Amino acid sequence: MFVACHLFVGLILGLAIADRLGDRRLLGLSALGAVLPDLLDKPVGHILLAGSLNSGRIMGHGLLFLALLLVAGVALNKRRGSFALLAVAVGVVSHQVLDAMWAMPVTWYFPLLGPYEPYEFTNYFGNGILAEVSSLSEWVFLAASVGIALAAGLGPDLAGVGRTLTRAAVVLLTALVLVSLYAWAAGITGSILMAGAGPEEYLMLAAAGAVGVVGVIRHREFLNTGRTRQ
Repeated sequence: MFVACHLFVGLILGLAIADRLGDRRLLGLSALGAVLPDLLDKPVGHILLAGSLNSGRIMGHGLLFLALLLVAGVALNKRRGSFALLAVAVGVVSHQVLDAMWAMPVTWYFPLLGPYEPYEFTNYFGNGILAEVSSLSEWVFLAASVGIALAAGLGPDLAGVGRTLTRAAVVLLTALVLVSLYAWAAGITGSILMAGAGPEEYLMLAAAGAVGVVGVIRHREFLNTGRTRQ
């Protein structure tokens, strides 16, 4: 999946955690975790190791990285009562699920099944940026993410704008779910909805959109007032 989708799902999961634990900082940490695997792996795999491995799904996309993060998070939570690293780990989990890492067992279970598999890409970052900006779903997720971040007070004092964007995003996300399910059922491959998408990607888009709609509605009080439930 693309970056805005990862970021959006991380924000939705962070929204649930922040509302539950009364700490809005956890929203941002979950969002960070949702994009962390790509922040780690893309520069290493496609720049530093471009001549050999050339893969953007390596260490940050594996269960070993997630396990280490979870162990560190549990330790931090027990010693200092901080959920920070566990919120990051939640975001990492969402990233690996959206990328369907079980379909790349050598990477996901590394090092149990041997070394990483090399790949061949031409102008990876240029083509990746083009795919991002040409995918309608990414713009929907980006608008929703901006709305959530502003409404939750993570950016400038534009909570009213954020709430308006969030309300509009619910409508757009609902439409995204329906269109994605149609594309999946019709067997459409690659469309303006998501560049290079296949059936699995359309189902993931529908799932991400549905999680977003439920999350925004479920935690609308937090977004509308900035208050957490007691």
